Amino acid sequence: MNFNYQMRYSKTGRARFISHLDTLSCLVRALRRTGVELAFSQGMRPKPILSLAMPLGVGVEGEDEICDFSLKARAPLTELAKQISRELPQGIELKSVGPTYDRSKSAARVDSCAYRIEIRGPVTVYKSAVDQYNEASELVLMRRRPKGDKEVDIKKYVERIELLDGGNGITFDMKVTPEGTARPDEIISALSGFAGSDLAPERIVRAEIRLTEEEQPKAPRPGGRPRPYGRRR
Repeated sequence: MNFNYQMRYSKTGRARFISHLDTLSCLVRALRRTGVELAFSQGMRPKPILSLAMPLGVGVEGEDEICDFSLKARAPLTELAKQISRELPQGIELKSVGPTYDRSKSAARVDSCAYRIEIRGPVTVYKSAVDQYNEASELVLMRRRPKGDKEVDIKKYVERIELLDGGNGITFDMKVTPEGTARPDEIISALSGFAGSDLAPERIVRAEIRLTEEEQPKAPRPGGRPRPYGRRR
């Protein structure tokens, strides 16, 4: 029997240049050094049961990232949190860790993400571009991919952009759907097109990952027996 846990952490500063796969390796090593025994998958090549809710692009900071992992035995949470914090590399900071009782992993339940992008230059440079973006009904960009280019309407995923207080950047919510999502660099590219010049972001931050709530199993009826699966006769 495995015991499922979830940790939330931030990845900022120079750690933003750690790739997705290297981030996974960092978290696995940190957990192993605490002395807990990670649970492994079944099959020819067993791997630690550990996954992230959503990959974070290289150069993008994350303020509330989510990692699901499984242990072979329960662990005392206070001590586990202290040990994980000691073993994480500089720039990756544990925010919380605890058991999770969800039946599906976070990666299958990502609904949207909140982003904040700090931009160099006066707000007058991109305020008009933000207004034009919000007024557009669709914005189709060409996404370059090794397997072939693809047209993407980013307005399906980011409906509206807001200016940050103080005017030093933008903020927006990005939908994540079974069909896909947009990317922060695509939003910057669209705004640059409206502005007529390349906008230079100083920081790109994923501030939050929002998950859909799972439907919990219904309690059995008082005095009743579980209804069998299959057709009713």
